[in-house]
Amino acid sequence: MPEETLALYSRWWQLETYLRSLIYVELRSFHGVDWVNHIGQSATTRQQRDESLKYMATADWEDPLSYLDVGKLFPLLEANWHLVEPSLMNKDALLARTSELLAIRHRLGHLRRPHGDDLNRLEQTLRDLEKGAFAAYASYNRDFHPDPNIADQVVAAWIREEHQTAQRLIQHADRQYDVLFRLSYTVRPYATAPTGSDPISGCTGLLWKATFHLRGREVRPSALWRDSYLNRNARQLLVHMLIDSGSVAFTFPAVDDGERVADAIGEAFDAVLLNVRDRREKSERELSESPMRSIHLDPRIEMNSGWNVVDDTTVPISIFGA
Repeated sequence: MPEETLALYSRWWQLETYLRSLIYVELRSFHGVDWVNHIGQSATTRQQRDESLKYMATADWEDPLSYLDVGKLFPLLEANWHLVEPSLMNKDALLARTSELLAIRHRLGHLRRPHGDDLNRLEQTLRDLEKGAFAAYASYNRDFHPDPNIADQVVAAWIREEHQTAQRLIQHADRQYDVLFRLSYTVRPYATAPTGSDPISGCTGLLWKATFHLRGREVRPSALWRDSYLNRNARQLLVHMLIDSGSVAFTFPAVDDGERVADAIGEAFDAVLLNVRDRREKSERELSESPMRSIHLDPRIEMNSGWNVVDDTTVPISIFGA
């Protein structure tokens, strides 16, 4: 394959992957579990058709956004501009480029040879998105710690430890597993953090973040993801499972029902403790789950991506390297 063609595919992958992941996070943060009703019927229809080919299922087959035609991705962004504006670029500039960008995508999709300026056009667009992408990622990892005394169901459950699972596991996890639990929340760039004694639950644009610090231990991503505890409630509410070398975290939309979110955190807690282990040499199968070879993991599992790596301290940084 010509080097320029490979570079062009790679740059388009960066652009489209970022746009799809961004609209996913913002729709989840604004609409909660109802988010899928705001992406259009065509994506869910394609997803339903694919269910007949389950023997060929990929890691994305449960993600309706992965079935959204790229020609409808840009109108979806425009329709939700109030959510994505801080994380993109000038609206008029981006929309003016849409026809050119889609022409590049069509050439790629139909294996037509590129125009000599296609790669430059893509790289310029990525450079123009750098500032917004940093804002999107850094805000996702900017943790706020709620006032323990506010009238909020999730705070009551997991900071004041009124939830039955919190009473059962928080101290037990610290003593027996060396796992430390912390509850925080993050604020999307389009939203405003609550003030004073205002509750967090019920707010659009906020995400609960349940973090488990593993203190020298680890979890295997695929085993944790498949744990049956997550099937009860957590998987439906979950935005991302964030995994790095020292922790695993689960994010949930604050706009969703506070009692359900509190229960989901408890289910995630049980799943983590069942799958945590001492660090050791990884098997060949586990090496295939490394950040560079994670195509078989559910897209809600984030490893070594902007959603769990980039924060206010990672400056200077180039998100796309274009």
